[in-house]
Amino acid sequence: MADIERPSQTRRDEFGTRRDTGTDATRRDSGPAAPSLVRLPAELAERFDLLGELPTQGAESDLLHVRDAAGTELVVKLFRRGFTADREVWQKLPTLDSPHVVRILETGHAEGRDYEVIEYIPAGNLRVVGAQLPPALVAEVLAQLAAGLDRLHEAGIVHRDLKPENVLVRSTTPIRLAITDFGLSRVIEQSVVFASSSRTLAYAAPESLSGQVSPARDWWSLGIIVRELLTGRTPFAGMSETAVVDHLATRTIDCDDIPDLRMRMLCRGLLTRDPRRRWTGGEVERWLAGESPAVAEPEPPRTSAFATGVARGALGFGGHSYTDRGELARALVADWESAARYFFGTMFTPVGPSEAWQALREWLTGFDEDSEGRIRLIDQSLTGDRPPNVKLLHLLRWLDPTLEPHYLGLRVLPEDLPGLAGVIDDPRHPDRTTAARAVRELWEFHLLPEFAGFSGGEELPTVNDRWHGLASSWNRLANWLRSQLPRTANRLPDAGAPGLDEPPVILATLLALAGRPAETEDALRSAAAHAREGVREPVPWFGWLSDQTGDDPLRRLALVRAAPDAVLEIEGAARHRQETERRAAEGLRHWEEREKQRLAGRTTAMVRAVLWTLPLLVVWTGGGWLLGQLRNAAKNDSYGGVGAVGAPTTLLVTFAVAAWLVAVACEVFLASRQGTDYLPLGPWSWLAKGLGGAKRGFSSVTRTVSGTTRRRGPGGCGVLLVVALVPLIVLLVVVAVLISIAWLMWLAVMVAASIAHVVVTGVRMQRWRQERVRAKEHAMGGRQ
Repeated sequence: MADIERPSQTRRDEFGTRRDTGTDATRRDSGPAAPSLVRLPAELAERFDLLGELPTQGAESDLLHVRDAAGTELVVKLFRRGFTADREVWQKLPTLDSPHVVRILETGHAEGRDYEVIEYIPAGNLRVVGAQLPPALVAEVLAQLAAGLDRLHEAGIVHRDLKPENVLVRSTTPIRLAITDFGLSRVIEQSVVFASSSRTLAYAAPESLSGQVSPARDWWSLGIIVRELLTGRTPFAGMSETAVVDHLATRTIDCDDIPDLRMRMLCRGLLTRDPRRRWTGGEVERWLAGESPAVAEPEPPRTSAFATGVARGALGFGGHSYTDRGELARALVADWESAARYFFGTMFTPVGPSEAWQALREWLTGFDEDSEGRIRLIDQSLTGDRPPNVKLLHLLRWLDPTLEPHYLGLRVLPEDLPGLAGVIDDPRHPDRTTAARAVRELWEFHLLPEFAGFSGGEELPTVNDRWHGLASSWNRLANWLRSQLPRTANRLPDAGAPGLDEPPVILATLLALAGRPAETEDALRSAAAHAREGVREPVPWFGWLSDQTGDDPLRRLALVRAAPDAVLEIEGAARHRQETERRAAEGLRHWEEREKQRLAGRTTAMVRAVLWTLPLLVVWTGGGWLLGQLRNAAKNDSYGGVGAVGAPTTLLVTFAVAAWLVAVACEVFLASRQGTDYLPLGPWSWLAKGLGGAKRGFSSVTRTVSGTTRRRGPGGCGVLLVVALVPLIVLLVVVAVLISIAWLMWLAVMVAASIAHVVVTGVRMQRWRQERVRAKEHAMGGRQ
């Protein structure tokens, strides 16, 4: 099974994914558990006591017998590294709630390995009930396994490896069974998908040879189990794997050795080669009710006189010797890669033809019939610069044209073409690389017409023409879309474009569309719907592309191909929002810390506000007192008749204190609001600037006098002093005139200064607030 984020690809054995330990170890409690060499992950070891390993183990997992804190015995299935569980199957298994399906109590991932916690059923597997059972007991077994399969299939799960070892016995009297071991199970969304050809060969359906997965596959396996329970043996006992593959690919299962007529009908219905006509749950239910559902007529064996030619000598391959053309052809198909490499990988060496090629050529010359075709095969089809796989294809067509079309070991009948696209589009699939090579070579070497010479391949030349036509249409559409949507251009390459359509998903999808238009269009329609659902937020360009789709399957393909970029754009925008929000939150935190520090300095700021206004108190009261004294002096002076209007010194001092209190109130108000910001923004900075200006002015005067002295001597400096004293004398005269009303002017100055201070305080407060808003926006990254 495969994870959504898979650390490694699933192991694939050619004809099985696990090796059972045999039929002698069928009970889980057949003696004390052996000390375990496998340890539980730490997080499981904290919760379970390890009792040992179970006697039977799988190839993809370790089965550990454990006990929880409550004393309940359980099984921990710990997947070996390189094997991962299908998360979709995990999600569906707990919802099955069937007594005939083993309960998966917990699933998870620990220390790099997936695990399942399963109920412990100690009685063993189906083999403990024996063989050659009476029909009534077989019918009870059938009813329970059919109920379990129906529940699995209702949930969209195909078991894919149903066999006696995967059926556990809850009790023997009465018999109670439960299906287990979902190591190969797969969730399907359609009636038929293409998946790994991994299986236990003796219970595998014919369609599994090409990787086809459908619920019908499990019903075939149930038929083999029923037949074995009735007869005490499998139909393939003593046969080699090559012979079993040949039998499954060409012949029906003989059921004539089943004496009970109704049981014979049942086995024939379940073991119908055509999965579309095979019995499923409905027919089994009717059969159990006493009815007799129709059984499809068996297909005749795929043999012909042409394919049974025997050579005068024997040809060795794969450890076996072959004289029959048909047997050799089936052996070559079963081990395609080795055959192509062995016979055609290096046909000629520096010292001459390779021994394998020489042996094949001599073996071919041993056939008397079809000498013209044999000569053309040897001199034209099997020589030259054709790739080894293409040469092997020509050899197979001559050896046995009654074979179904195969390439790189994969069957390529029209109904198989949608499956090839599914394999190539599934990164988890172990046959993905092989399927991708097959489709690309079918395209590059124009091989589909060559399959017309095989059984069932008559339609493939027409499929080839449609394929090329669809590829041309796609390339025109993709070129236009790339000009409209440059951001997703990489996902819309030309069909089969080297390095771009790799693996050739587009090419394979167009092949499926050419081979099975209706089926592939339905799949594309469903995929387009899923693509739209996956883009959960508006993306303008994707919405435009979706609106352009209509009923065109090629446009649907473009939509499916472009959807990941739309999802990435949404995820990128989401990450940007999250990062912006994170920065804003961080900035807000820093801002709040600065605010706390600012507010903590309010007391100090208010004290300083009072202190800096003290000079104003001195100025206002000192000025009032001085003007009062001047007024009294002028009143008693001989020229002071002008100062008839007078004011007591007390009035001037009172106004001075009032003006100072206004200044204090303004500055304390600012300091209480601004806190530590008050000090750099307060009048201290203004005073410093004023003193600096005065210092610069005095320095300028000093430089001027010094310069005049240097240029004109002391006389020039005296003239300059006389010129400067004239305005001073005039000013003194004016002051003397105005001194009698100076106290009135001083009152006006204090009132005006107080009003100005209030106004300036408002301006300073407004500017501080604006600066604070800008500082907060900057701290939060421009967000408020």
